[in-house]
Amino acid sequence: MTPSAAWNEPHIISGSHQVTVAHGAQWTSHISCVAIDGEVTTPLTLGTDFVVNGGTYYFATEFSNIQVQISYNYNAINSSSSVVTVFNGASDQGQWTYLVTNHPEQALNYPGIAYAASMDWQLGSGTALPNLNFDVIGQLSFDAANGIYDAHPKDVIIDLLTNTRYGLGFPVANMGNWTQYHRYCTASGLFLSPVYAAQEEASAIIARLMKITNSEVYYSEGVLKVTPLGDALVTGNGVTFTPNLTPAYELTEDDFIVSGLEDPVTVTRKPSVDVYNHVKVEFLNASNQFNTEVAEAKDMVSIDLFGLRSMDSIKFHEIKSAAVARMVAQNILQRVQYVRNSYGFKLGWRHCLLEPTDLVTLTDAGTGLDKTPVRILSIEEDEIGLLTVEAEDAPFGVFSTATYPHQEVGGYVADFNKPSGAINTPVVFDAPTELTPGLREIWVAVSGGENYGGCQVWLSSDGSNYQKIGEIVSPARHGFLTETMASGSDPDTTHTCKIDLSESGGTLTSGTVADADNRATLAWVDGEFIAYSTATLTGSHQYTLDGYLRRGLYGSTIKAHPSQSRFVRCDGAIFRYAYDPALAGKTIFMKFPALNQFGGGGQSLADAAEYAFRIGGN
Repeated sequence: MTPSAAWNEPHIISGSHQVTVAHGAQWTSHISCVAIDGEVTTPLTLGTDFVVNGGTYYFATEFSNIQVQISYNYNAINSSSSVVTVFNGASDQGQWTYLVTNHPEQALNYPGIAYAASMDWQLGSGTALPNLNFDVIGQLSFDAANGIYDAHPKDVIIDLLTNTRYGLGFPVANMGNWTQYHRYCTASGLFLSPVYAAQEEASAIIARLMKITNSEVYYSEGVLKVTPLGDALVTGNGVTFTPNLTPAYELTEDDFIVSGLEDPVTVTRKPSVDVYNHVKVEFLNASNQFNTEVAEAKDMVSIDLFGLRSMDSIKFHEIKSAAVARMVAQNILQRVQYVRNSYGFKLGWRHCLLEPTDLVTLTDAGTGLDKTPVRILSIEEDEIGLLTVEAEDAPFGVFSTATYPHQEVGGYVADFNKPSGAINTPVVFDAPTELTPGLREIWVAVSGGENYGGCQVWLSSDGSNYQKIGEIVSPARHGFLTETMASGSDPDTTHTCKIDLSESGGTLTSGTVADADNRATLAWVDGEFIAYSTATLTGSHQYTLDGYLRRGLYGSTIKAHPSQSRFVRCDGAIFRYAYDPALAGKTIFMKFPALNQFGGGGQSLADAAEYAFRIGGN
């Protein structure tokens, strides 16, 4: 069990040019590193700008005294100040000693349940719990040391039948020789991870496992036997499966027992409407967080001739691999397509050694059979030793699956704990009193990077003691002037306001003269409130505001604004805070711990940058 958590933290590169991250001892992998210079962030390149050794980052000399934001993964299970105890789910596992000592009334051993326990788990300093994921390796895993965590079907069935604690009590002595079945599943890579959490008949479970593994099980000579139907040589995982394709008997008209005018062999053909050419297998993909996926197999020739005939989706949640699911779907499709005839005939006692799954050939002139290979499905013996046999087609090559290239289904897996990254430098300004009747407010415009999903807002009057005053869920539209905006009159039909909203990813739409007069397009530019009628897109997130500008709104001063002056579109995304009038003229401090799109991956308050603002007292 190795749960991983993501973390991000700011650092100033000292004269030693090296930084050890907070979780250095548990550091597992690097995510990103950016240099922060005011409002500008520059990604740094691993191997060129810096190298990493464990949890220590070594930077090039030109980055002295530069602030960087480092994002990385760490082993959360070892971040605790105490040792985490892992219980593997054994039936005889002991109790957690911490509970035995401190809470003996709650000290249970939870047999058969794998879990991790810690009395002092480090959850970080943020307000959101880290997202921890566990993969539990089953006790029947075939070869965990080499990455095969699934179980062998043979082991699953034998455990289901004979396990002394939860099995069916089937005698081990009555298990037949399953060597060929073991070789077939191993060589074909047919490994499974079944979970039996609901009541179900054992016969149904075994029948499903036989269908998945392209095999048949039967009871004969006092033992349980299984025969793989694969009819091609298969090599894999260090094992080779060689099928037995020699017919047990070549049956002719001299072997069949008939009464009166009945046919020696009766043939029943499956209706064409039941011959599906599209098979879907539903499975749980371990490579995609065990999400439900569907593997398909189609016979395009049959589809072209008869149209699409889809079989109802088959649920095989024992399968955790896309490759295995595709193999199973193809096996089922080929059997449905090419095994269409059923045969019935009677034999004498001299054929009493025949068993289900045996191969025989049939020759009967009346039905046109000439050494036709069939596989026996069942045999019934009456009181006089007469054998009634049911068989099905067994054309060679149908019971082995050809390997076709398939496009992998990646799927989308949300990383709920992905680091949000720091916010962009916020813009804080005094709100016009005309829009805050009876209150004194400051307005704050905040946005973030690619993973930004909002932030908390914390305020302090002394820079030490912080209090949470709210949350921001939507990014504001803010940026800066790309050219000087000249002073003018109100209304202004001469000058323009050229802006860049790239940092916030903001977009603007034009309004009308009436919208500008009614302040519907209100914006703040370096202390001056304006409104505009026309917003013309000139580049990526770049606009020119012109046509009809209202200047100096709400008593603000009309003046020239140099290039790089801050710009904010005043709308519902602005955070508004009504402050105590006693704070007028004083400096306050604010922090904005960011969250990702899922409300996780948050910064701690200690890691969030501090911003100072002097309240104007308007």
